[in-house]
Amino acid sequence: MTTSIIEEELTRTSIFKDESRLSLDYVPRQLPHRNEEIKTLTGFFRSIIDNPGKTSPRAIIRGSIGTGKTVLSKRFGEDFEKYATKQGLNFKYIHVNCREEGSFFNILKNIIIKYYEAAFPHRGYSSQELLNNFIKILDRSKSYALIALDELEALIRKEGADPLFSLTRVNENRSPNQPQRLSLICIFRDPEYKQVYHLLDKSTLGTLGYNILILEKYTAQELRDILDQRVQEAFKENAVLSETVELIADLAGKYGDARFSIELLHLAGKICDAEHLTKVTPEHARNAQMQAHPSLRIEDLLLLRLHERLMLLATARYLKNSGSAYTIFGEIEKEYDVVCEEYGEKPRAHTQLWKYMKSLSVTGIISTKISGKGQRGQTTLIGLYVSGDKLERELTRILEVKKRGLR
Repeated sequence: MTTSIIEEELTRTSIFKDESRLSLDYVPRQLPHRNEEIKTLTGFFRSIIDNPGKTSPRAIIRGSIGTGKTVLSKRFGEDFEKYATKQGLNFKYIHVNCREEGSFFNILKNIIIKYYEAAFPHRGYSSQELLNNFIKILDRSKSYALIALDELEALIRKEGADPLFSLTRVNENRSPNQPQRLSLICIFRDPEYKQVYHLLDKSTLGTLGYNILILEKYTAQELRDILDQRVQEAFKENAVLSETVELIADLAGKYGDARFSIELLHLAGKICDAEHLTKVTPEHARNAQMQAHPSLRIEDLLLLRLHERLMLLATARYLKNSGSAYTIFGEIEKEYDVVCEEYGEKPRAHTQLWKYMKSLSVTGIISTKISGKGQRGQTTLIGLYVSGDKLERELTRILEVKKRGLR
């Protein structure tokens, strides 16, 4: 009986243990390097637990892409809800993506139907009437809600300050003895926050208060800690080389972007799986980088001088064949001598080669960094931002054409 291609593929052993742990929707139990931020949010909202109904705290979370705004808010909200429930409080944390929902009306409608009254007759209502009904539902059920409005800048661009104004004024017409049941987390992406800031009037900004949490970009080392956690959860034991994690952290470290680093790790794993290999290597990471952000342009290689190409070819070959993420300059220099002999060229002196390397690092193909722990003294480490295999093939083709006198 002939085995189908699908059956053959699905019966192969995968390097993944639980691929869902690399999903951008996954919320880990622990968030590396965000403990202080969780403590800060707890301080912002602890009055909900200490004095239910007396206040309705609000906070702003800001940060650029990949700083963990969404996962931080979700981790805090889910844990806060569990604790509030243990304390006997009827409390819900509700996370909403404003860009996906599209309108304030949809946000309110979907919150009511999903979390409170599935059969709620939402047609025929205005947004303000939906909001008033939502508060009545909270009163009837004696419950409290903390709504996180993610990518809020998208809603403000579309509908102005009115939705936020309505949410922050929802308690103004209530009598003093009526509990305040709705709290807010407003999540903004920088630099978009600055672009919509002028659309918010001073009174609305004033009601948001001064509970502002700004998330800084991750360092390469912090990204490595995040990746180490995901490797442990998502991959089988020893499936990802530590050098691969280091390289991905460095590639994403240019942007401080945890989301990008996880996407690269996931893609590198998929490339490795497709090749039916058991180890995710730095070359897989470089291939993933090229697929995610193509950075190898043939025209850039054509603009290089001959010995820059030879130096680059030596780097590509050494890193590809050694399976390393980085190496020292001396190893590249030895490989360069071999390449020069292959192409009948006299090797340049050490000083000139170092100038070539510095020049190549500006192109975005070569990466350099100072060695850390485990290295004696401070050594410059050489790496690649692109696939060593693809770079070798393109350079070999260009050099062979030149060697034959066709270019």
